[in-house]
Amino acid sequence: MNKKLLALSFVAAGILAACGNDSSSSASDDDDYKREFATSISTGETMFIGTMSLDHTDDLGKDFIEVGTRAGVVYYDKSLFIADLDVGSIARYSLDENNKIGKKTAELVLAGVWANHIYFVNEEKAYLGGMLDSLLIINPKTMKRTGAIDLSKYKNKDALVVSPGTGVIVDGRLYVGLLQNVSDYATGDRAEVAIIDVKKDKVIDVATDDRVAAVGSLDDSQNQAFVVNDGYIYCYSNASWGYAPGQNDGVLRIKVGETKFDKDYVWNITKDVAIDGVTKKGNFKYLSPFSNIKDGVVYTFLNVMVDLQQVWTDMDSYHNNTNKPVQVNLAKKKIKALPMDYSSSWASYGKYIENDGKVLFAVSTEKDGNAYFRYDPKKDEAKKIAKAEQIPMWLVPLK
Repeated sequence: MNKKLLALSFVAAGILAACGNDSSSSASDDDDYKREFATSISTGETMFIGTMSLDHTDDLGKDFIEVGTRAGVVYYDKSLFIADLDVGSIARYSLDENNKIGKKTAELVLAGVWANHIYFVNEEKAYLGGMLDSLLIINPKTMKRTGAIDLSKYKNKDALVVSPGTGVIVDGRLYVGLLQNVSDYATGDRAEVAIIDVKKDKVIDVATDDRVAAVGSLDDSQNQAFVVNDGYIYCYSNASWGYAPGQNDGVLRIKVGETKFDKDYVWNITKDVAIDGVTKKGNFKYLSPFSNIKDGVVYTFLNVMVDLQQVWTDMDSYHNNTNKPVQVNLAKKKIKALPMDYSSSWASYGKYIENDGKVLFAVSTEKDGNAYFRYDPKKDEAKKIAKAEQIPMWLVPLK
């Protein structure tokens, strides 16, 4: 049986199983509970996107969307927007009152184009970004194009495309990273953020800074490399994941309402961060997209390949366990390693802070396999709450 058919059999059988013997962990016969999250899982060759409850995790396989090897998933207006990056399509799927996936209600096809960033203005207007040289203006109800903002004049001479990546809308302005792709993975050597008036659909200014490389990311469909906290927009650069030697990774920030980076703030993760038993200063490392923010902190994974004497060689490297779960205080420039094992790069996207401050992580580790953990910051303890047959990736709240 080939890998794709094997993956389908796992999903059809229900790919997740809750830990423990609590009867609440079984799917009910009438399936009338409400699912709290969209999640994506990967076999390495194929991805599946579905909705689930962490009290009924064995039910995920009853409805799912099969996509290519890479996909983005976004929740808005009682719908999931799924970008299949292998074919260049973004489709809207309705959710019923219990958040089960319904029919595909609209689709936009951009053949061969990597585009999975959606910045919602309202129910009938959104921007779409990716490897486009522009921001498309779309109606998210119909997924039809209604306009575009040309960004080609901001493209560097050596760039193949100026890609609008991670972005966030604050006080009527879209702040969006311009990535200046020189290849699928390598982006520009400096930070650039276009600031756009969402009423006029006009570029107000482009903030630039050469203290770190391009901020944002193309595969960050949740736009989590930008975080709004205490009146600032924190913008993270992963320095092309190490594919462009010599680039500086790190965090800059822009005060909300302003058009320049804060000259008094920069945090270079590789240069400045050392964690006992995890990483040394000067060893290249990078952060995966952040969680939502609460009490001034976010949660993410710190990839420490160099410290573990591993490097990217091929696609199988994404399965190497090099990503340490961490807590990050961006304003105070502090990182704390968490009591969970190293996860693979494939499983370094899913994390979410719950209302009570506990944190969900989707991981793929050597010790615990593919699983979901809940971390309690008050006790500094992590507990495995569910296991998965395949690699868990995004963990998107349905609210």
